[in-house]
Amino acid sequence: MTLEERVAKALRLSSAAAEKLKDEINANIQTARAELIRMGCQKDVAESEHVLVQEAIVTYCQKEMGAPDLYERYESAWLFQAENIRRSTLEAGD
Repeated sequence: MTLEERVAKALRLSSAAAEKLKDEINANIQTARAELIRMGCQKDVAESEHVLVQEAIVTYCQKEMGAPDLYERYESAWLFQAENIRRSTLEAGD
C-alpha cells in the first residue's frame, strides 16, 4: 500500500474521493516531510519510507484534512511522533 493510499484509508475516503483529493493528499505528505526536517529530524530519515515516519505523516494528514473536532488530538499525536523521530537513532535504511 502506498503512503497516499494509507492516508486515504486513515481519512476513510472512498476511492472516488481519494482520487479527487490526490493533489491535496500529496501536498500534505510533502509538507509533513518538510515539517519533520524543520523540527530537527534528519533529512534522510524524514524522506525515508520507514514505518514510523509514514505513521507520523499519516497523522499529520489526519490533522490537516480530518474532522475539525479532532484537530487538537491529531496535533498532539503529530508533535509526539515528530519529537520521538527527532530524538531517535533511526536511520533511513532501518
